[in-house]
Amino acid sequence: MENTKKYFEKLLLKLEITLEDEKMEQMLNFLELLYEKNKVMNLTAIREKKGMIEKHFIDSLLLTKIIKNEEKSFIDVGTGAGFPGLVLAIFYPEKEFLLVDSVRKKINFIDEVVEKLNLKNVQTSFERAEELIKGKREVFDVGLCRGVANLRVILEYMIPFIQLNGRFLPQKLNLNEVAESKNALSKLSSKIENIHKFNLPDSCDERIILEIKKTKKTDEKYPRKTGIPSKKPL
Repeated sequence: MENTKKYFEKLLLKLEITLEDEKMEQMLNFLELLYEKNKVMNLTAIREKKGMIEKHFIDSLLLTKIIKNEEKSFIDVGTGAGFPGLVLAIFYPEKEFLLVDSVRKKINFIDEVVEKLNLKNVQTSFERAEELIKGKREVFDVGLCRGVANLRVILEYMIPFIQLNGRFLPQKLNLNEVAESKNALSKLSSKIENIHKFNLPDSCDERIILEIKKTKKTDEKYPRKTGIPSKKPL
């Protein structure tokens, strides 16, 4: 059985991502905490460490190919057990991260990891995005979101958090949602500038990261009240 660390290093090498020893140690500690907690609480459907490494950690680290040096503040909505936000916070100790999930037990788990790893650049919230936006409108350089909701819906929640000329980098499994998001992009003064395609290094599963730029300030009426964006997407 291949050693967990060696497997992680092998995948990083394939992607040409460099991870210093201290950061690798923190990633492996996070993995161990996730693996143990997942036995008693459903944090991820993936049960074995190798799957967690490729489908969660490596998948999150694909974003390092796109994130720019000058981007300093990040918000990750629907972060779950901390993907991609917590992985990126370990990778970029000089950048600030707010990790948001409405499921309180997931945020409690992240808080536990943050404390054990002594991370100084992470804040968390289990407030719903519609409430959280009140004090955080247009303050982040980058918005992150992996998988969760339909693109039309998640755009309405995310774009208001992002600064003018900031970027939203959602991770998607396919491009079916892009065509139907034209109206939402237009109303939220945003445009898709790039579509990045990657393959995970072991399974070869395709991963897509959209690069969406915010071109104007967001109308204060967005996001609409709780429940409306998913019932009546833009």
